[in-house]
Amino acid sequence: MNTGDLLFGRRTRQNHALEHATVTLLARRLPGLAVSARSTPRGFTIFADLSLTEVRNAGEEALARLRGGEASLAIHPNCGTNLAVGTSLVMLGSLFALTAVRPRTRIASALASSVAGIMAARPLGEMMQRYVTTLPDLGDVHIETVRRRQVFGRRVVEVLTTTQDHDAV
Repeated sequence: MNTGDLLFGRRTRQNHALEHATVTLLARRLPGLAVSARSTPRGFTIFADLSLTEVRNAGEEALARLRGGEASLAIHPNCGTNLAVGTSLVMLGSLFALTAVRPRTRIASALASSVAGIMAARPLGEMMQRYVTTLPDLGDVHIETVRRRQVFGRRVVEVLTTTQDHDAV
């Protein structure tokens, strides 16, 4: 078992990869699409009012393309992992800057570490996605249901997945 599976669980990582690939394909088909999404061990939810047919078609294509070796579809530039990594780096750099004795040095160090953290966020975030938060190995995953739900009065699309032996993921 690898670190990503221990931290996030295999099914969540697989669904996260499928979520990214599905959102990427939807964005290509629907220019200007702005969505957010969240993965769980059971599937993923897209926080937008989209056509169920469009989401199912994009999801099935994403599944086929990931199975076909297009692992790069599992990495998304706007993933929350990038934000979490960047925020963590900025926070750690700022905390380190507070150890400086002189106030000017503290300010300069905080600014420099913030800029460095922001610059490193995307490449390190994408590395975290690749090795920790997504898993594009979807050989045993199938899309079971695509349905619409209301969450806090907002319409969302929920994609539920199953494993090859049809257990709920």
